Amino acid sequence: MIRTIITQDGEVDDQNSLRHFLFYTNEVELQGIVLTSSRFHWKGFPGAVRPEKTGSGDFDNEYSTETGPFDRPWRWTGTDWMFRVIDDYEKDYPNLVRHDPAYPSPDYLRSVTKVGNVGYEGEREAPSEGSELIRQRILDCDPRPLYLQVWGGCNTIARALMDIQAEHEGRSGWEELRKKITDKVIITACGEQDPSYREYIAENWPGIMFVRTLQMESYAYFWYKMPECESKDTLKADFMKREILGRKSTLAGGYCTWLDGKYYEGEDADCQFGTNQALAENWVGVKMFGLPPAGQYDFLSEGDSPTFFPLLDFGFRTLEDFRYGGMAGRYERKEEYNSRGERLNYWDVCRDSFTGYDGITGEVESMWPYVADLQRDFAARVEWASVDAYEKGEHRPSLSIKEGLDREAAPGSRVEITAEAESSDGSEVSVSFRIYIEAGSACSEKAFLETGGCRAFLTVPEDAEPGEEIHVICRARAAGHHRLTCYRQVIIRVLQE
Repeated sequence: MIRTIITQDGEVDDQNSLRHFLFYTNEVELQGIVLTSSRFHWKGFPGAVRPEKTGSGDFDNEYSTETGPFDRPWRWTGTDWMFRVIDDYEKDYPNLVRHDPAYPSPDYLRSVTKVGNVGYEGEREAPSEGSELIRQRILDCDPRPLYLQVWGGCNTIARALMDIQAEHEGRSGWEELRKKITDKVIITACGEQDPSYREYIAENWPGIMFVRTLQMESYAYFWYKMPECESKDTLKADFMKREILGRKSTLAGGYCTWLDGKYYEGEDADCQFGTNQALAENWVGVKMFGLPPAGQYDFLSEGDSPTFFPLLDFGFRTLEDFRYGGMAGRYERKEEYNSRGERLNYWDVCRDSFTGYDGITGEVESMWPYVADLQRDFAARVEWASVDAYEKGEHRPSLSIKEGLDREAAPGSRVEITAEAESSDGSEVSVSFRIYIEAGSACSEKAFLETGGCRAFLTVPEDAEPGEEIHVICRARAAGHHRLTCYRQVIIRVLQE
Protein backbone atom coordinates (compact mmCIF):
# COMPACT_ATOMS: atom_id res chain seq x y z
CA MET A 1 0.00 0.00 0.00
CA ILE A 2 1.20 3.52 -0.81
CA ARG A 3 2.20 5.54 2.22
CA THR A 4 1.87 9.28 2.51
CA ILE A 5 1.95 12.28 4.84
CA ILE A 6 -0.13 15.42 4.34
CA THR A 7 1.26 18.87 5.15
CA GLN A 8 -1.18 21.79 4.93
CA ASP A 9 -1.64 25.44 5.85
CA GLY A 10 -5.34 25.53 6.86
CA GLU A 11 -6.77 27.57 3.99
CA VAL A 12 -10.38 26.86 3.03
CA ASP A 13 -9.33 24.71 0.08
CA ASP A 14 -6.93 22.76 2.33
CA GLN A 15 -9.87 22.06 4.61
CA ASN A 16 -11.93 20.90 1.63
CA SER A 17 -9.06 18.72 0.42
CA LEU A 18 -8.71 17.08 3.82
CA ARG A 19 -12.40 16.22 3.89
CA HIS A 20 -12.13 14.82 0.37
CA PHE A 21 -8.97 12.86 1.15
CA LEU A 22 -10.40 11.19 4.25
CA PHE A 23 -12.94 9.42 2.05
CA TYR A 24 -9.94 7.70 0.37
CA THR A 25 -7.86 6.75 3.39
CA ASN A 26 -8.76 3.11 2.74
CA GLU A 27 -6.60 3.20 -0.41
CA VAL A 28 -3.39 4.52 1.16
CA GLU A 29 -1.46 4.26 4.39
CA LEU A 30 -1.79 7.73 5.85
CA GLN A 31 1.12 8.26 8.22
CA GLY A 32 0.63 11.89 9.17
CA ILE A 33 -1.51 15.02 8.95
CA VAL A 34 0.76 17.99 9.67
CA LEU A 35 -0.13 21.68 9.90
CA THR A 36 2.43 24.08 8.42
CA SER A 37 2.65 27.75 7.53
CA SER A 38 2.85 29.30 4.06
CA ARG A 39 3.01 32.74 2.54
CA PHE A 40 -0.76 32.82 2.98
CA HIS A 41 -1.13 31.67 6.60
CA TRP A 42 0.95 31.75 9.76
CA LYS A 43 0.54 31.83 13.52
CA GLY A 44 3.29 34.35 14.31
CA PHE A 45 6.64 33.83 16.01
CA PRO A 46 7.75 36.09 18.90
CA GLY A 47 10.41 38.53 17.71
CA ALA A 48 10.51 37.13 14.19
CA VAL A 49 12.02 39.40 11.55
CA ARG A 50 12.53 38.17 8.01
CA PRO A 51 14.80 39.81 5.42
CA GLU A 52 13.13 41.69 2.61
CA LYS A 53 12.20 39.63 -0.44
CA THR A 54 12.11 41.43 -3.76
CA GLY A 55 11.43 40.50 -7.36
CA SER A 56 8.46 39.23 -9.27
CA GLY A 57 7.25 35.89 -10.49
CA ASP A 58 4.27 33.62 -10.64
CA PHE A 59 2.21 32.04 -7.90
CA ASP A 60 5.08 29.77 -6.97
CA ASN A 61 8.11 31.96 -6.51
CA GLU A 62 6.77 35.40 -5.66
CA TYR A 63 6.83 35.46 -1.90
CA SER A 64 5.49 38.36 0.12
CA THR A 65 7.81 41.39 0.00
CA GLU A 66 7.06 42.75 3.47
CA THR A 67 9.87 43.08 5.99
CA GLY A 68 9.41 41.74 9.54
CA PRO A 69 8.19 41.50 12.19
CA PHE A 70 6.25 38.28 11.75
CA ASP A 71 5.26 37.97 15.36
CA ARG A 72 1.49 38.10 14.92
CA PRO A 73 -1.02 35.88 13.09
CA TRP A 74 -1.81 36.29 9.42
CA ARG A 75 -5.02 34.61 8.20
CA TRP A 76 -4.46 32.06 10.94
CA THR A 77 -7.25 29.48 11.21
CA GLY A 78 -5.80 27.77 14.27
CA THR A 79 -5.16 24.09 14.86
CA ASP A 80 -8.47 22.79 16.20
CA TRP A 81 -10.09 22.60 12.77
CA MET A 82 -8.10 19.46 11.86
CA PHE A 83 -9.56 17.60 14.83
CA ARG A 84 -13.05 18.87 14.05
CA VAL A 85 -12.72 17.36 10.58
CA ILE A 86 -11.67 14.04 12.13
CA ASP A 87 -14.66 14.29 14.51
CA ASP A 88 -16.87 14.55 11.42
CA TYR A 89 -15.07 11.56 9.88
CA GLU A 90 -15.80 9.62 13.06
CA LYS A 91 -19.54 10.10 12.54
CA ASP A 92 -19.29 8.66 9.02
CA TYR A 93 -16.80 5.94 9.95
CA PRO A 94 -19.33 3.18 10.89
CA ASN A 95 -20.81 3.31 7.40
CA LEU A 96 -17.51 3.75 5.57
CA VAL A 97 -16.05 0.56 7.05
CA ARG A 98 -19.05 -1.36 5.70
CA HIS A 99 -17.59 -0.64 2.27
CA ASP A 100 -13.96 -1.26 3.20
CA PRO A 101 -12.58 -2.32 6.58
CA ALA A 102 -9.26 -0.71 5.61
CA TYR A 103 -10.50 2.73 6.63
CA PRO A 104 -8.31 3.87 9.57
CA SER A 105 -9.92 4.48 12.92
CA PRO A 106 -10.60 8.07 14.00
CA ASP A 107 -8.30 7.57 16.99
CA TYR A 108 -5.46 6.54 14.70
CA LEU A 109 -5.98 9.68 12.62
CA ARG A 110 -5.88 11.80 15.76
CA SER A 111 -2.65 10.11 16.83
CA VAL A 112 -0.83 11.12 13.61
CA THR A 113 -2.21 14.67 13.43
CA LYS A 114 0.51 17.12 14.48
CA VAL A 115 1.35 20.80 14.40
CA GLY A 116 4.49 21.53 12.42
CA ASN A 117 6.44 24.73 11.85
CA VAL A 118 3.80 27.45 11.71
CA GLY A 119 5.55 30.63 12.90
CA TYR A 120 5.72 32.50 9.59
CA GLU A 121 6.34 31.95 5.90
CA GLY A 122 9.24 29.51 5.58
CA GLU A 123 9.79 29.26 9.34
CA ARG A 124 12.31 26.55 10.24
CA GLU A 125 13.46 27.87 13.60
CA ALA A 126 13.41 24.58 15.53
CA PRO A 127 12.10 21.02 15.40
CA SER A 128 8.34 20.67 15.85
CA GLU A 129 6.00 17.76 16.50
CA GLY A 130 5.21 17.74 12.80
CA SER A 131 8.81 17.86 11.61
CA GLU A 132 9.74 15.12 14.08
CA LEU A 133 6.98 12.85 12.75
CA ILE A 134 8.24 13.42 9.20
CA ARG A 135 11.86 12.89 10.25
CA GLN A 136 11.03 9.54 11.83
CA ARG A 137 9.16 8.35 8.75
CA ILE A 138 11.98 9.39 6.45
CA LEU A 139 14.51 7.48 8.57
CA ASP A 140 12.44 4.36 9.18
CA CYS A 141 13.35 0.98 7.71
CA ASP A 142 10.30 0.82 5.45
CA PRO A 143 11.66 0.52 1.88
CA ARG A 144 8.50 1.89 0.24
CA PRO A 145 8.51 5.39 -1.26
CA LEU A 146 7.25 8.09 1.08
CA TYR A 147 4.96 10.57 -0.65
CA LEU A 148 5.00 13.91 1.15
CA GLN A 149 2.08 16.08 0.10
CA VAL A 150 2.56 19.83 0.32
CA TRP A 151 -0.63 21.88 0.52
CA GLY A 152 1.08 24.90 2.07
CA GLY A 153 4.79 25.60 2.53
CA CYS A 154 7.66 23.09 2.45
CA ASN A 155 9.10 24.43 5.69
CA THR A 156 8.18 21.54 8.01
CA ILE A 157 9.55 18.97 5.56
CA ALA A 158 12.67 21.09 5.21
CA ARG A 159 13.08 21.19 8.99
CA ALA A 160 12.88 17.40 9.15
CA LEU A 161 15.59 17.10 6.50
CA MET A 162 17.70 19.75 8.25
CA ASP A 163 17.65 17.73 11.45
CA ILE A 164 18.65 14.57 9.58
CA GLN A 165 21.51 16.39 7.87
CA ALA A 166 22.69 17.98 11.12
CA GLU A 167 22.77 14.60 12.87
CA HIS A 168 24.33 12.45 10.16
CA GLU A 169 26.40 14.59 7.79
CA GLY A 170 30.11 13.92 8.15
CA ARG A 171 29.58 10.58 9.84
CA SER A 172 30.26 7.14 8.43
CA GLY A 173 27.50 6.05 6.06
CA TRP A 174 26.23 9.57 5.37
CA GLU A 175 26.41 9.32 1.57
CA GLU A 176 24.57 6.00 1.60
CA LEU A 177 21.88 7.44 3.89
CA ARG A 178 21.61 10.56 1.76
CA LYS A 179 21.05 8.47 -1.37
CA LYS A 180 18.50 6.28 0.40
CA ILE A 181 16.51 9.34 1.48
CA THR A 182 16.80 10.95 -1.94
CA ASP A 183 15.38 7.81 -3.55
CA LYS A 184 12.70 7.36 -0.90
CA VAL A 185 11.15 10.81 -0.58
CA ILE A 186 8.79 12.11 -3.29
CA ILE A 187 7.22 15.52 -2.78
CA THR A 188 3.95 16.30 -4.54
CA ALA A 189 3.27 19.99 -4.02
CA CYS A 190 0.64 22.57 -4.79
CA GLY A 191 3.34 24.90 -6.02
CA GLU A 192 5.95 26.60 -3.88
CA GLN A 193 4.07 28.50 -1.20
CA ASP A 194 7.15 29.48 0.78
CA PRO A 195 10.90 29.72 0.03
CA SER A 196 11.86 26.49 1.83
CA TYR A 197 12.22 24.31 -1.26
CA ARG A 198 14.49 26.78 -3.05
CA GLU A 199 16.44 27.92 -0.01
CA TYR A 200 17.12 24.55 1.59
CA ILE A 201 15.82 21.41 -0.13
CA ALA A 202 17.01 22.29 -3.64
CA GLU A 203 20.40 23.32 -2.29
CA ASN A 204 21.02 20.31 -0.05
CA TRP A 205 18.82 17.56 -1.53
CA PRO A 206 18.67 18.35 -5.28
CA GLY A 207 17.83 14.75 -6.21
CA ILE A 208 14.63 14.56 -4.17
CA MET A 209 11.74 14.41 -6.62
CA PHE A 210 9.55 17.53 -6.46
CA VAL A 211 6.33 17.35 -8.48
CA ARG A 212 4.56 20.68 -8.86
CA THR A 213 0.93 19.58 -9.16
CA LEU A 214 -0.54 23.07 -9.41
CA GLN A 215 -3.59 23.00 -11.72
CA MET A 216 -5.57 26.06 -10.71
CA GLU A 217 -7.86 25.97 -13.74
CA SER A 218 -8.90 22.35 -13.33
CA TYR A 219 -9.68 21.88 -9.66
CA ALA A 220 -9.27 25.26 -8.01
CA TYR A 221 -10.71 28.77 -8.05
CA PHE A 222 -10.30 29.34 -11.81
CA TRP A 223 -12.30 26.34 -13.07
CA TYR A 224 -14.78 28.79 -14.58
CA LYS A 225 -12.21 29.43 -17.34
CA MET A 226 -12.40 25.89 -18.68
CA PRO A 227 -14.47 24.74 -21.67
CA GLU A 228 -18.02 23.51 -21.18
CA CYS A 229 -18.00 19.72 -20.85
CA GLU A 230 -18.97 16.97 -18.41
CA SER A 231 -16.05 17.85 -16.13
CA LYS A 232 -17.34 21.40 -15.78
CA ASP A 233 -20.88 20.12 -15.21
CA THR A 234 -19.70 18.28 -12.08
CA LEU A 235 -18.30 21.50 -10.59
CA LYS A 236 -21.49 23.48 -10.96
CA ALA A 237 -23.93 24.14 -8.14
CA ASP A 238 -26.50 21.56 -9.20
CA PHE A 239 -24.05 18.66 -8.93
CA MET A 240 -22.33 19.97 -5.81
CA LYS A 241 -25.55 20.57 -3.90
CA ARG A 242 -27.17 17.29 -4.94
CA GLU A 243 -24.24 14.88 -4.84
CA ILE A 244 -21.80 16.28 -2.25
CA LEU A 245 -23.60 18.59 0.17
CA GLY A 246 -27.01 16.96 -0.05
CA ARG A 247 -26.11 13.49 1.21
CA LYS A 248 -26.34 12.41 4.84
CA SER A 249 -22.60 12.64 5.42
CA THR A 250 -21.26 14.72 8.28
CA LEU A 251 -17.80 14.81 6.71
CA ALA A 252 -19.08 16.11 3.37
CA GLY A 253 -21.54 18.39 5.13
CA GLY A 254 -18.63 20.53 6.31
CA TYR A 255 -17.31 20.98 2.77
CA CYS A 256 -17.23 24.62 1.63
CA THR A 257 -18.76 25.90 -1.62
CA TRP A 258 -19.51 29.42 -2.76
CA LEU A 259 -22.00 31.34 -0.58
CA ASP A 260 -23.12 28.27 1.39
CA GLY A 261 -23.04 30.11 4.72
CA LYS A 262 -19.87 28.59 6.14
CA TYR A 263 -17.59 30.97 8.06
CA TYR A 264 -13.90 30.31 8.73
CA GLU A 265 -12.48 31.66 11.97
CA GLY A 266 -9.27 33.62 11.42
CA GLU A 267 -9.76 34.26 7.71
CA ASP A 268 -10.20 37.84 6.53
CA ALA A 269 -13.26 39.07 4.66
CA ASP A 270 -11.59 38.65 1.26
CA CYS A 271 -11.44 34.89 1.86
CA GLN A 272 -14.86 34.29 3.43
CA PHE A 273 -16.18 32.59 0.31
CA GLY A 274 -19.16 31.07 2.09
CA THR A 275 -20.61 34.28 3.48
CA ASN A 276 -19.30 37.29 1.54
CA GLN A 277 -21.77 38.08 -1.25
CA ALA A 278 -19.65 40.98 -2.48
CA LEU A 279 -16.67 38.66 -2.84
CA ALA A 280 -18.63 36.33 -5.11
CA GLU A 281 -19.46 39.23 -7.40
CA ASN A 282 -16.03 40.91 -7.37
CA TRP A 283 -13.42 38.19 -6.85
CA VAL A 284 -10.24 38.31 -8.88
CA GLY A 285 -11.68 36.02 -11.55
CA VAL A 286 -14.37 38.57 -12.28
CA LYS A 287 -12.20 41.68 -12.06
CA MET A 288 -9.10 40.43 -13.86
CA PHE A 289 -10.27 37.62 -16.16
CA GLY A 290 -13.87 38.50 -16.97
CA LEU A 291 -15.23 35.30 -15.47
CA PRO A 292 -18.83 35.10 -14.28
CA PRO A 293 -19.77 35.87 -10.67
CA ALA A 294 -19.79 32.74 -8.52
CA GLY A 295 -23.17 31.18 -7.88
CA GLN A 296 -24.35 29.76 -4.59
CA TYR A 297 -23.09 26.17 -4.09
CA ASP A 298 -20.71 26.30 -7.05
CA PHE A 299 -17.50 24.36 -6.48
CA LEU A 300 -14.98 26.62 -4.76
CA SER A 301 -11.52 25.02 -4.77
CA GLU A 302 -9.43 21.98 -3.93
CA GLY A 303 -6.22 23.31 -5.38
CA ASP A 304 -4.20 20.96 -3.18
CA SER A 305 -5.97 17.72 -4.09
CA PRO A 306 -3.89 16.96 -7.22
CA THR A 307 -1.10 16.16 -4.76
CA PHE A 308 -2.96 12.99 -3.74
CA PHE A 309 -4.90 12.04 -6.87
CA PRO A 310 -1.87 10.15 -8.32
CA LEU A 311 -1.85 7.97 -5.20
CA LEU A 312 -5.39 6.67 -5.69
CA ASP A 313 -6.11 3.39 -7.44
CA PHE A 314 -7.87 4.48 -10.62
CA GLY A 315 -5.59 2.28 -12.74
CA PHE A 316 -3.14 4.71 -14.29
CA ARG A 317 0.62 4.19 -14.09
CA THR A 318 1.60 7.67 -12.93
CA LEU A 319 3.74 6.46 -10.04
CA GLU A 320 5.86 4.37 -12.41
CA ASP A 321 6.67 7.52 -14.36
CA PHE A 322 4.96 10.89 -14.03
CA ARG A 323 5.36 11.33 -17.81
CA TYR A 324 2.68 8.66 -18.25
CA GLY A 325 -0.10 10.89 -16.94
CA GLY A 326 -3.22 10.01 -15.01
CA MET A 327 -5.97 11.46 -12.85
CA ALA A 328 -3.76 14.37 -11.75
CA GLY A 329 -2.41 15.00 -15.22
CA ARG A 330 0.84 14.40 -17.06
CA TYR A 331 4.23 15.81 -16.02
CA GLU A 332 7.69 16.48 -17.40
CA ARG A 333 11.04 17.12 -15.78
CA LYS A 334 12.10 20.74 -16.06
CA GLU A 335 15.49 22.36 -16.61
CA GLU A 336 15.74 23.71 -13.07
CA TYR A 337 19.06 24.13 -11.23
CA ASN A 338 20.25 25.11 -7.78
CA SER A 339 22.90 27.75 -7.04
CA ARG A 340 25.71 25.25 -7.69
CA GLY A 341 24.41 24.34 -11.12
CA GLU A 342 23.08 20.94 -10.04
CA ARG A 343 19.99 19.93 -11.95
CA LEU A 344 16.95 19.51 -9.74
CA ASN A 345 14.58 16.56 -9.91
CA TYR A 346 11.78 19.08 -10.51
CA TRP A 347 8.61 18.16 -12.42
CA ASP A 348 5.81 20.35 -13.71
CA VAL A 349 2.43 19.72 -15.29
CA CYS A 350 1.92 19.47 -19.06
CA ARG A 351 -1.04 20.47 -21.18
CA ASP A 352 -3.05 18.08 -23.35
CA SER A 353 -5.52 18.54 -26.18
CA PHE A 354 -9.20 18.53 -25.25
CA THR A 355 -12.50 18.94 -27.08
CA GLY A 356 -15.48 20.52 -25.31
CA TYR A 357 -19.19 20.49 -26.04
CA ASP A 358 -18.67 23.11 -28.75
CA GLY A 359 -16.46 20.78 -30.77
CA ILE A 360 -13.46 23.10 -30.50
CA THR A 361 -10.17 21.42 -29.62
CA GLY A 362 -7.57 23.26 -27.60
CA GLU A 363 -4.91 22.66 -24.97
CA VAL A 364 -5.92 22.46 -21.31
CA GLU A 365 -4.35 21.36 -18.04
CA SER A 366 -3.89 17.64 -18.44
CA MET A 367 -6.06 16.57 -15.47
CA TRP A 368 -9.14 18.37 -16.81
CA PRO A 369 -10.49 15.39 -18.81
CA TYR A 370 -10.68 13.34 -15.58
CA VAL A 371 -12.40 15.85 -13.30
CA ALA A 372 -15.85 14.39 -14.01
CA ASP A 373 -14.63 10.90 -13.06
CA LEU A 374 -13.01 12.28 -9.90
CA GLN A 375 -16.14 14.14 -8.90
CA ARG A 376 -18.48 11.21 -9.48
CA ASP A 377 -16.17 8.91 -7.56
CA PHE A 378 -16.09 11.43 -4.71
CA ALA A 379 -19.89 11.57 -4.76
CA ALA A 380 -20.08 7.77 -4.53
CA ARG A 381 -17.82 7.83 -1.44
CA VAL A 382 -20.05 10.49 0.12
CA GLU A 383 -22.98 8.18 -0.52
CA TRP A 384 -21.10 5.33 1.21
CA ALA A 385 -21.12 7.45 4.35
CA SER A 386 -24.85 7.95 3.94
CA VAL A 387 -25.96 4.32 3.69
CA ASP A 388 -25.77 1.44 6.17
CA ALA A 389 -24.97 -1.49 3.85
CA TYR A 390 -22.40 -2.28 1.16
CA GLU A 391 -25.15 -3.20 -1.30
CA LYS A 392 -26.68 0.26 -1.05
CA GLY A 393 -23.59 1.98 -2.42
CA GLU A 394 -21.87 1.98 -5.80
CA HIS A 395 -18.30 0.81 -6.34
CA ARG A 396 -15.80 1.11 -9.15
CA PRO A 397 -15.90 -1.65 -11.75
CA SER A 398 -12.95 -4.01 -12.05
CA LEU A 399 -10.86 -3.96 -15.21
CA SER A 400 -7.98 -6.07 -16.47
CA ILE A 401 -6.21 -6.50 -19.80
CA LYS A 402 -5.96 -10.13 -20.84
CA GLU A 403 -2.65 -9.78 -22.67
CA GLY A 404 -0.99 -7.63 -19.99
CA LEU A 405 -0.12 -3.95 -19.69
CA ASP A 406 3.35 -4.08 -21.25
CA ARG A 407 3.62 -5.21 -24.85
CA GLU A 408 6.27 -5.32 -27.52
CA ALA A 409 5.55 -5.04 -31.22
CA ALA A 410 7.43 -4.62 -34.47
CA PRO A 411 6.78 -1.73 -36.88
CA GLY A 412 3.74 -2.45 -39.03
CA SER A 413 2.40 -5.15 -36.70
CA ARG A 414 -1.14 -5.34 -35.32
CA VAL A 415 -1.55 -5.62 -31.53
CA GLU A 416 -4.69 -7.02 -29.94
CA ILE A 417 -5.89 -5.59 -26.60
CA THR A 418 -8.68 -7.41 -24.78
CA ALA A 419 -10.40 -5.83 -21.79
CA GLU A 420 -12.17 -7.85 -19.12
CA ALA A 421 -14.50 -5.67 -17.05
CA GLU A 422 -17.30 -6.25 -14.57
CA SER A 423 -19.16 -4.50 -11.78
CA SER A 424 -19.60 -5.98 -8.32
CA ASP A 425 -22.84 -4.01 -8.14
CA GLY A 426 -24.32 -5.92 -11.05
CA SER A 427 -24.61 -2.92 -13.36
CA GLU A 428 -23.64 -3.00 -17.01
CA VAL A 429 -20.09 -1.90 -17.80
CA SER A 430 -19.03 -0.24 -21.05
CA VAL A 431 -15.45 -0.24 -22.30
CA SER A 432 -13.67 2.30 -24.49
CA PHE A 433 -10.14 2.71 -25.82
CA ARG A 434 -8.05 5.65 -27.01
CA ILE A 435 -4.45 6.39 -27.90
CA TYR A 436 -2.89 8.82 -25.42
CA ILE A 437 -0.84 10.65 -28.00
CA GLU A 438 0.83 13.12 -25.65
CA ALA A 439 2.12 10.39 -23.31
CA GLY A 440 3.71 8.37 -26.09
CA SER A 441 6.43 8.87 -28.67
CA ALA A 442 6.12 10.69 -31.98
CA CYS A 443 4.90 7.55 -33.76
CA SER A 444 1.71 7.65 -31.66
CA GLU A 445 0.26 10.26 -34.01
CA LYS A 446 0.39 7.78 -36.90
CA ALA A 447 -0.80 4.72 -34.96
CA PHE A 448 -4.21 3.38 -35.93
CA LEU A 449 -6.68 2.02 -33.37
CA GLU A 450 -9.70 -0.12 -34.24
CA THR A 451 -12.20 -0.63 -31.42
CA GLY A 452 -15.25 -2.75 -30.90
CA GLY A 453 -16.78 -3.76 -27.59
CA CYS A 454 -14.13 -5.07 -25.24
CA ARG A 455 -11.44 -5.49 -27.92
CA ALA A 456 -9.13 -3.12 -29.70
CA PHE A 457 -6.47 -3.59 -32.37
CA LEU A 458 -3.58 -1.19 -32.65
CA THR A 459 -1.51 -1.01 -35.82
CA VAL A 460 2.05 0.18 -35.20
CA PRO A 461 3.26 2.62 -37.88
CA GLU A 462 5.65 1.16 -40.44
CA ASP A 463 8.22 3.87 -39.72
CA ALA A 464 8.09 3.58 -35.93
CA GLU A 465 11.57 3.64 -34.41
CA PRO A 466 12.87 0.98 -32.00
CA GLY A 467 12.28 2.01 -28.41
CA GLU A 468 9.35 4.30 -29.18
CA GLU A 469 6.19 3.90 -27.10
CA ILE A 470 2.47 4.01 -27.84
CA HIS A 471 0.12 4.37 -24.86
CA VAL A 472 -3.42 3.01 -25.11
CA ILE A 473 -5.88 4.00 -22.40
CA CYS A 474 -8.71 1.62 -21.67
CA ARG A 475 -11.64 2.89 -19.60
CA ALA A 476 -14.40 0.84 -17.97
CA ARG A 477 -17.50 2.77 -16.93
CA ALA A 478 -20.37 1.31 -14.89
CA ALA A 479 -23.93 2.25 -15.80
CA GLY A 480 -25.02 3.16 -12.28
CA HIS A 481 -26.10 6.56 -11.03
CA HIS A 482 -22.51 7.70 -10.45
CA ARG A 483 -21.11 6.15 -13.66
CA LEU A 484 -17.96 5.08 -11.84
CA THR A 485 -14.85 4.43 -13.87
CA CYS A 486 -11.49 2.77 -13.73
CA TYR A 487 -8.63 2.69 -16.22
CA ARG A 488 -5.78 0.58 -17.50
CA GLN A 489 -2.80 1.95 -19.39
CA VAL A 490 -1.26 -0.36 -21.98
CA ILE A 491 2.24 0.58 -23.14
CA ILE A 492 3.37 -0.85 -26.47
CA ARG A 493 7.13 -0.59 -27.08
CA VAL A 494 8.48 -0.83 -30.61
CA LEU A 495 10.97 -3.63 -31.23
CA GLN A 496 14.01 -3.67 -33.46
CA GLU A 497 13.04 -5.25 -36.77
